[in-house]
Amino acid sequence: MGALEHWQVPRMSFLRGPDGLLRREYSLAALLGIVTLVSILPFLLVGIYGLAQYVAGERADQLDRMAEYTKSLAGSLDRELSDQLETTDVVAASRHLAKGDLSDFGALARDAALKAHGHFVLVAPSGQQLVNTRLAADVSLPHTEDMESLRKVLQTGRPAVSELFIGAVSNQLLYVARVPVEVGGEIRYVLSFEPHGSAVLDVVQQTYLPDGWRASVIDGNGRIVARTFRHEELYGKPATREFFTRLAGPNGIVESTDLDGQEVVASYQRSALSNWRILIWAPKSVLYAGTYRVVLLVVGLAALTVLVSFAAALLAGRVIGGPARQLLGSARALGEGNPVHFGKTHMQEANVVGHALAEASRNIAAREQTLRKSEQHTRFLMRELSHRAKNLLAVVQAIARQTGRSAENIGEFNERLGERLAGLARSHDLLVKKSWEGVPIAELVAAQLAPFIDTDRPRVATSGPPLLLGAEAAQSLGMALHELATNASKHGALSVPAGRVDIEWAWHAVADDVRHLQVRWKESNGPPVTATPTRKGFGHAVIEGMAAASLDGTAKLDWRPEGLVWTLDAPESSLGEPSEEGNG
Repeated sequence: MGALEHWQVPRMSFLRGPDGLLRREYSLAALLGIVTLVSILPFLLVGIYGLAQYVAGERADQLDRMAEYTKSLAGSLDRELSDQLETTDVVAASRHLAKGDLSDFGALARDAALKAHGHFVLVAPSGQQLVNTRLAADVSLPHTEDMESLRKVLQTGRPAVSELFIGAVSNQLLYVARVPVEVGGEIRYVLSFEPHGSAVLDVVQQTYLPDGWRASVIDGNGRIVARTFRHEELYGKPATREFFTRLAGPNGIVESTDLDGQEVVASYQRSALSNWRILIWAPKSVLYAGTYRVVLLVVGLAALTVLVSFAAALLAGRVIGGPARQLLGSARALGEGNPVHFGKTHMQEANVVGHALAEASRNIAAREQTLRKSEQHTRFLMRELSHRAKNLLAVVQAIARQTGRSAENIGEFNERLGERLAGLARSHDLLVKKSWEGVPIAELVAAQLAPFIDTDRPRVATSGPPLLLGAEAAQSLGMALHELATNASKHGALSVPAGRVDIEWAWHAVADDVRHLQVRWKESNGPPVTATPTRKGFGHAVIEGMAAASLDGTAKLDWRPEGLVWTLDAPESSLGEPSEEGNG
């Protein structure tokens, strides 16, 4: 039989002992198998316990995850409702309501409704509609159908979001955001905003949900406001009373059966701005699918382990010894931070692990080097940030100090300082947007003049070659443009409808390989200039002195009868290494 004579099937036999009793004896393979099985048994028991804990933990994690999604969706919905209330509040602040001029307010509300993508309804405390942007101004208006939320606003004096109701004019199911309108210390009106029909549905549908998960919004009466699935069919339909009564408290988890008859787990959160509930749910088969797969996998692996453990016992001693010692040495070297070199063995798994340890050793060394470089770069960025912050604070301090010297009272100081800091902020925003690599002069001009001009009637013309300004040059020129625009809007060309401002910049050579940038501000068609102003405040100092000084150039103010002309001349070297856009 040759070599087969040395391979025997594990067997069990009986041997009579000295006492005459029969005793069992086992082959080495059987003994190794029994030892292996006994060794595995504690791990199986621990595994069963651990699996039970894992299942419980996974269930809790999934419920926490669902709760977080619900909280996020509730936050998105509250932001949408908050925007609607804020929009309504802005329109309610109209001076026409304070004067009781409902005709002019109606015109204003209709214009606002176009921008807000909805409709405004002004209601008297009695419920009578006074203005409804759905209808023409001369149409007789009905009473509002939603007296409940109207009374709530009148009683509390606070904004409120209604439940779903049938609109008296639209004859559609809708909700409104209501705000009180106080006149003379009493609530004289309530202004309601009816958003477009898909406002809440858009919020729900734009929220990311895992596959198989669904979401809905239910109002305080249990009616469905929005739903990610079958919305058109179920919009406005009531949830079951038994289910709705379980949605008590600010948030929670409930188990139920959905409209399709599936067992589901649902998480709910009450809106902070309304009496609505936000729900996210998923069938149990979907929610716990990953857990079920893990349980089946673990049970299968356990069974397979028991089946092969007996056979594995025969080969374990032969295969593991040498490679295991080599792996141990590699692991110690890796733990001590030394290079790992693993020689190939006859055990494939050991080779894979050993080579992985060697690769991990190389990766760790490379990452340590990367971390050192990253740390150096971070320190550099912190120093650069500190330097720029100090420069900006110095500019702000100078503005505050000079504004304080020229202001006659604290109100004037606050107003002028706020405007100047806003102008500085616009220049700073452009620098941040461009990563401090240069600001196009055209964008700087546009940003500084934007608050002073009407986009529907442009009265400012600009011309000049493409040009990037450095950080300090952008801030200095930005401050000067802000002061010029402020003066023009108060006293100059921008203070009258026909006024015009032309802003030009161009290069001109002053010597071989030396050129200067000339920026010219020219006003026309404004109020006639009769004399040069005698009072020179901080704005005049910025326009004529500080801007030129910071750019090592010169500035000139020419108070011509037809309008102010300001000319700035600065050498190229003072512009922070400017360059033509697209050419360097």
